[in-house]
Order: sequence, then structure tokens, then C-alpha cells
Amino acid sequence: MTDEFNPTSTAWIVSPLKGVVLDKSEYAFGDNLSLIRVSQQLLGARSELFLSKVQFELVGKAPWYLALRIPESPSNAVDLHQAVEPLLDALMAFQIVKPIETYGLVFCGIEHWGGGMHWQSNSDRRWGMVAGPWAQLRTFDEPLLKRAQSIMNPVREIMVGSDVAMRNAIHLLQLALEHPHPYVSCLMAVTGIETALGGCDNRRDFEKKICDLLGAGTLAFPDWNSPTTPPLGYTVKELAVHLYTLRSKIAHGANLASAAQDKNSPVDLAALKDYIAESDRVRYAALLGESSIYLLGQVLQTVLRMTKNN
Repeated sequence: MTDEFNPTSTAWIVSPLKGVVLDKSEYAFGDNLSLIRVSQQLLGARSELFLSKVQFELVGKAPWYLALRIPESPSNAVDLHQAVEPLLDALMAFQIVKPIETYGLVFCGIEHWGGGMHWQSNSDRRWGMVAGPWAQLRTFDEPLLKRAQSIMNPVREIMVGSDVAMRNAIHLLQLALEHPHPYVSCLMAVTGIETALGGCDNRRDFEKKICDLLGAGTLAFPDWNSPTTPPLGYTVKELAVHLYTLRSKIAHGANLASAAQDKNSPVDLAALKDYIAESDRVRYAALLGESSIYLLGQVLQTVLRMTKNN
């Protein structure tokens, strides 16, 4: 038997997650990928040499880790840098279904069989992804996990395949969730929607294409939170043109107040709108920005399902 069939260690690539609430200790997805509950072994991935004291303590509270564990041998070693990519692709399947908050950290290590665990002292680091208030009201539970699992393979196929437009749309969702400025995040998300729709000539074309794909009456804020919190009633048809207008004003560096005097589709982006029950009203631009991320997720889910069925 050749050496490659006799693994002597396991490469670990893991990322801590927030807002996940599940019953089992582990959920296996295939291809060495799983979601595992925090353990002392995983807590050992943190390094005080790399993380600040605050970060070290915050990551220590992460209840779940997305993990890729790949058996390896001396003649068949795992490239840890490359192995980060399939882990992040799986994470994007979560974000497409319902955004969750992340720490922006990926830890790598080697578990030597019979010799203990050795974590690298540094980690892959990027902006943490931040979910909007509407998404944060719902934890990531088993029904959502099943939906995410159903698109993991299609997402991975997109990310390693030749469909550049869809790959860019998924990257734009990632960047929208990572960027700290809400208007830049909105610009990325609406651009991602345009990309996934195959491009749009103008705001009316954008409206038609997204309504044709999702349905004009589809809720822009998915109803994740019933019955404890009533659904927000904003529909795709109601927000589509205004989203494109906001995107255009941001992209061209225009004063957002000028949208109220727009000749084609005036919209008061500073107007206060009803939001989550018992919370303050929010400015329309902020509401549109948050909705753009959820709409991009819905567009991606729909296109992925169509691709999978073809």
C-alpha cells in the first residue's frame, strides 16, 4: 500500500462563527467539511501573539466553528493556503441563505496522529462579516443549515468554474458583508444583483429583471423571524427602482439628497421609514442598504437552484 493511503496527520482549517444555535456536536457536509461545536482543541487555535486581548476573548466565546479536516501524509501534504478557499466558499453558502456574523479569522493547524495538535501562530485575516439587524434577530438553526447545505456544492462549482458573473456576484456579497460603510456595502450588493441578473441597462430594466426572477410581491426582507417579530412588508417591486437609484448616486459620487429631485424617479432617501416593531424608524437609505444584501442572497439562491436543476 502506498504512502498516500496511509495518512499520518490531519490538516485543520477552521473559522469561528457567531449566531449559530444547533443541538448536535457536529454536522458533517461531506468532502471533509463540517460544522463543529467549540472545544478546548479549537480554543487552542487562538494566539495572543497575533490577536489583541479583546479579540482573543471575543473569539473564545464563539460557539461553533466551520471546519475542513483533510488527512495527509508526507508524500501528500495539504496546501493550507489553498485549502482556505473551499472553507470560505462553504461559508458563503451560509451567507447566501441568511447572513451571520463572523470574526474574519481562519486558523490553520496540523494534528499529528499520536503527537498532538500544532496550530500555526498566525491566521488568515480579513474583515469580519456583519449581518444587519433583521438577520441578527434569527439565529442560524437546523432549517437554515439544511438550506445552506443544499447549495454548498453549487456554490463551490461556481467558485472554481467558468461562470465569472456568478462568481463575481458571490464575491460582491462577501465584500458587502465585510465593508464597514453601509453605502459602500449597498453599492457592492446592488452591483452583485445586477451581475447575477446578467446586467441591466437602467433602473427600469433592473426592476423588470429582479421582479421576473423573484416575483414582484416577494418580501425584500425574508420572513425569518415570525411569529415573534412580524415580517417587514417591503416588496421587491416597491424597492427595486429606489435601490438602483441609490446605487447610481453612490457610484457617481452624487449628493444623496439630490435623489428627491430626480426627474425619472424621485425618492427621498432621508425619509424615515417603519422598521422592526418597537424600534426606531430608520432612514430610507439605510433600509435600502440592508435590503440589498438580503435581495442579493435571494437572487443567488434562485439562480443557483435554476442552475442545479438544468
